[in-house]
Amino acid sequence: MSLTAGNSTPQKTSLSEEQLDRVLEHIDYPRSRHAADPLRRLHQLMLHHIARVPFENVGIHYNPTHQLSLDLDDLFDKIVVRSKGGYCVELNALFAAVLRGLGYTVLTVGGRVRAGTPNYTGWSHMCLIVTVDGAKYVADVGYGGDAAMRPMPLVSGAEFPVLAPRRGRLEYRSIDLHSDPSQRLWVYSTRDSPDDDPAVPWVEQYCFVELEYLRPDYNQINYYCSNHPDSFFMSHLLAARALVEADDDTPGREGGDVRLVGVLTYWNDEVRRRSEGSTERQVLERPSTEAERVAAFDKWFRIPLTEADRQSIFSTRLALDKSPA
Repeated sequence: MSLTAGNSTPQKTSLSEEQLDRVLEHIDYPRSRHAADPLRRLHQLMLHHIARVPFENVGIHYNPTHQLSLDLDDLFDKIVVRSKGGYCVELNALFAAVLRGLGYTVLTVGGRVRAGTPNYTGWSHMCLIVTVDGAKYVADVGYGGDAAMRPMPLVSGAEFPVLAPRRGRLEYRSIDLHSDPSQRLWVYSTRDSPDDDPAVPWVEQYCFVELEYLRPDYNQINYYCSNHPDSFFMSHLLAARALVEADDDTPGREGGDVRLVGVLTYWNDEVRRRSEGSTERQVLERPSTEAERVAAFDKWFRIPLTEADRQSIFSTRLALDKSPA
C-alpha cells in the first residue's frame, strides 16, 4: 500500500515584501521603528503582535463556513485584511512567516496543553523556536492570556518575568504522565506569587519537543481543534490580547518600544482585565445578548464581524440569543 499526499499543490511558506510590510503596519511596528538588537526586536514584534492580533476562536463560530484555513494567503487575508485574530496554528504560522521574512531562523514545533488541569491534551499546540545570535528562544503569540509574551530562553531552569507578579519557567524534564520517566521534553510553567513565595506551586501550561512539525501535522491539529466535538475550542468562546504602553523606562529602549501592562480576556461571557502588579481579574463587561457580545468583541478585542459572521453563530450551540433578531 502506498500513501500519497492529498494535495500536491506547492504550499506557500513566505510572505511577499508587500505583505510583510502590511503585517508590520497592522501591528503598529513598521521596519522604521525596529530595534537594532535582534533579540529586543523579537520581543517587540511579539508584544506588538499580541496587542493587536487577539488569540481567539471567534473565527470558528462566527463564520459562515465554520472552517479555518492555514494557507498563508488566507491567514494574511483573515488577520491583516479583515482584521481578525486566530488561535495557535493560525497566529504562529503567520508570525513564523514574518520572522523568516525579517531574517530569523525559525523551527515550528508542536506541543500538548495542560493549562493547570490534571491531564495534557494530545498534540494540539504550535510554538516557534527562534535562533538569535546562536542561542535558541521560544516565541509563542498564540497561547492567549497565559502566554509568556516574550522570548523564552531554551535553557532548562530558565525563569523570567511575564506580567508581574507572574513569572514563567522553562524546564527540560519528564512529566508525571510519562510511563517511562527517562523521557524528556520542554515544559513551560507559570507561578502567580506577589511575594515570590516558593510555597506557591508552579502551574504547567504546555509542553513541547524540538521536532519540526510540517504543514500536514498542523492541518491535523487544526481539523481536530476546529471540528471535533471534544475539542475545547468547540464548546467555548474565548479571546485574549495584551495591553501595552510606550516603554519610557527600560535602558537602551528605542522609539518603537512598548512594554506589557495588562491582559484582556473574554471567558465565560465576561470581558476581564488583569493589570500589572495584580492577580485579580477585573470584570469590565458581561454581554448578555448577541448584539452586546458582538459589540464587545469589536470594542475590546478589535474583532469586526460582518452580518454574515453574526448570523452564523445561530447554527452553533454558543449563541446568547435563541434566534436571530
